[in-house]
Amino acid sequence: MESNQVYQYDYACNQMNQINGIRFAAIINNKGRKIAGGFSPNITPLEKDQQKIEMLFMEMALDLSMRKEFDNTLGSINAIVSYRNKTNIITIPHQDNFMLISSEPELESSKIILMAKKNLKPMKIMEVISC
Repeated sequence: MESNQVYQYDYACNQMNQINGIRFAAIINNKGRKIAGGFSPNITPLEKDQQKIEMLFMEMALDLSMRKEFDNTLGSINAIVSYRNKTNIITIPHQDNFMLISSEPELESSKIILMAKKNLKPMKIMEVISC
């Protein structure tokens, strides 16, 4: 992956992590490997076992891949949201990757999805630098 693309992904994740109530925003590839992003500043992860976190990434990648099987009949996936007691987990497909977001349960997922998609839109490198 080009360094320009990774830089834009880091920028998009950092923008999301600035939103109050976002715990984690990262770009994950289709094999479940983190490309960019991470935890918001001053956030203590709910899960501390790195292996379990990596397994979650792989599980989300597999889930998204399996659901794409119905794209021709049902249309493409805009987002997958898992509502949990302690966090909401949002998966947003983007090209061959996806943005994975963990938010506080009280945040409105539909608004987070719209903001994430806006941040994932391709930008010219000069736009990123000037921000």
